[in-house]
Amino acid sequence: MSRLYGRDVLLDDLVPRLVGYPRKDEYEDVEQAHRDDPPALLLTGPHGRGRTAVLDKLYRSYRTRIPVAEVDCAQPRDSSSGGALVANTSPGADFLIDTAGGLCAPVAGERRLLQLPRLWTGLVAVSAWRFGDWREQEAAQERVRRLLTGCGLAADDSSEVNGWVREVNDALPTVLDREELKPIVDASVKLFTGRYLAKKGQTDDVLSFYAGRPEARRGESPLFALSRAFHQDGDLREVAEATLAAALLEDLRARYATRWMRFNRPPRPLLLLDNVQSAPGARLLNQLLTHRAKGERDPLVVVAAARGSARHRSRPDATERTLEQATGGVADWRRPERGTPSAGLITIELPPLQRGDIVAMLSDAVPSLQGELPRVVRRFTQGSPLGCGLLTEAVRTHPRSAATPGLDVGTLQLDGQSVTRQLAARLIPDPVLRRNLTLFSVACDNAAARALAAAYLPAAPDHMAVETARIHLRAEHGAQAPRPFVTDPFLRAVLVLELRRQRAQSTQSTPAWSSLHELLRDHHENAQQPIDALHHALAGGDAGHAVTRLYERFLPPGTAEQWLCDLWHVASAPHPPHVTWAKDCWDNASGKSGTEPAGDDVLRSVHRLLHAVWLAADPLTAPDEKLCERIRFDLELLSGRHATGAGVLFDAAQEWHDALRELRTPSSALPALGPEREPR
Repeated sequence: MSRLYGRDVLLDDLVPRLVGYPRKDEYEDVEQAHRDDPPALLLTGPHGRGRTAVLDKLYRSYRTRIPVAEVDCAQPRDSSSGGALVANTSPGADFLIDTAGGLCAPVAGERRLLQLPRLWTGLVAVSAWRFGDWREQEAAQERVRRLLTGCGLAADDSSEVNGWVREVNDALPTVLDREELKPIVDASVKLFTGRYLAKKGQTDDVLSFYAGRPEARRGESPLFALSRAFHQDGDLREVAEATLAAALLEDLRARYATRWMRFNRPPRPLLLLDNVQSAPGARLLNQLLTHRAKGERDPLVVVAAARGSARHRSRPDATERTLEQATGGVADWRRPERGTPSAGLITIELPPLQRGDIVAMLSDAVPSLQGELPRVVRRFTQGSPLGCGLLTEAVRTHPRSAATPGLDVGTLQLDGQSVTRQLAARLIPDPVLRRNLTLFSVACDNAAARALAAAYLPAAPDHMAVETARIHLRAEHGAQAPRPFVTDPFLRAVLVLELRRQRAQSTQSTPAWSSLHELLRDHHENAQQPIDALHHALAGGDAGHAVTRLYERFLPPGTAEQWLCDLWHVASAPHPPHVTWAKDCWDNASGKSGTEPAGDDVLRSVHRLLHAVWLAADPLTAPDEKLCERIRFDLELLSGRHATGAGVLFDAAQEWHDALRELRTPSSALPALGPEREPR
């Protein structure tokens, strides 16, 4: 999709005001916010919340109009030899090479490319190799090639690029120890500065900058000290990387601090850092913030994105804002006088798309939009931009599907493949982890997931499958509560759909639907967790047993409050893979002739109510007024039959009607703390 929905304040207000330039090809002036001290922005949120889409949109909007770089910090490059990173390489240095290449790209209306002499020279110095290490030579050749060609210093097919290592080696003394580094650093820096900086009078500024950095010792070359610290890894490498980050900011400060620049107020350069939840990405962002925390000022606008919540990223002094509070360039923001480097950061957690955003998205795709479709999409995706976007593209491709009454979004196709299968692959790229989480998606807790793993996963390679899956859910999807096993409702709905799709293949790794839920039912019965057992009895198709047990629990001494929680937990079971399930469930919910059990009014009402709530709780549907009225009717009827909870059930009748109509879980349906279930 060319348009992003629900993110306009970032794209058209906040970032343009920080940059001082409109995002679109417009000529009106944008007042530059925070001219002396721009805050860095950190966009957070779980998978599919649109963080990367925002960065991509900003990059496409600005890439030919201002200096802008986009760097993905999730995928560090390996050395050219195909093995692990070698001593003259690091993810941080690679990210800075990518940054330099982006910022130095041609800009419309500018005759000269942006120059970053301090950063360039520092990157050349740390890329130097020990004389006898061929892997370091290969890495240096590849990285200097990227630096020279990316920054417009040399053509890709030139001898300057292809012969870098050979030219440096040719300038070395004839006798050299295989482990020596200093002569290679000196020769590399001399070749680079003589060829690319000497005519511009920049060499003195570069050497002066590095002489004042902490790696330098009296009487030795500061660029050799930088390279030596970089090669020694650990804390010393981090200090060297911090110097390279500072070099970038100092280059930009020097470029934008001229009298002409101050008078004309040109737009600021923009750096987009994705996936800074990774260790090297977090280091780079913190290094930029640390430089600013020392009182140094630079013009760079940094917009970073990280999975998860900013509260768990060790940034105690960051300012939190919502999208609604981000208008006007967050003009009220001021850097605290004292605090950690994170004081220079504003965090914004991207929210789910709202009702109006989803309606607008689908209306743009399907002019003859049916009223039910936005509700179904909103219910299933929980407002995930990724989910809404793919479903919208599927409907755009097959508009007739949008006009089908009772649309099941699980049947939508895009490019010949199920949309939900594509969603599962996007949300969990690793195929083994995706297979395991698909199996665990119907588990109520860790113990149930372990029971599934023991029964259906090979013991040797997957003995840690449950723990690995739980760690992934916590780190990548923000899972906090232990129940259900997959707590994110959108992710769980996608994975359950995939599991249901696989149910016909009754193999050891892909159990039949009924066998899987029979195993979980037995597991919870043995663990004396009767409500969880009923949940899986219903999922397996044994609705009669679930009705009988809920009827028995309705009678004293049970309370109405607990019974409502039990009813919701049982009825939130995934529905069986029967094509007629929705019709059959509605027939039972409406009391169609021949569907009701023999017994008293309470039993028949419980039977109708369970099926109605089961249909209403299904994430692939959106309850309509008729279904919500059925639920209210039977709860009101039951309120007159409960010995002590008449008021509770009568109030719940209206609450459940209203909440389900608005696609919310009723508050009285949320399980209370108790010995059987942990908090959900």
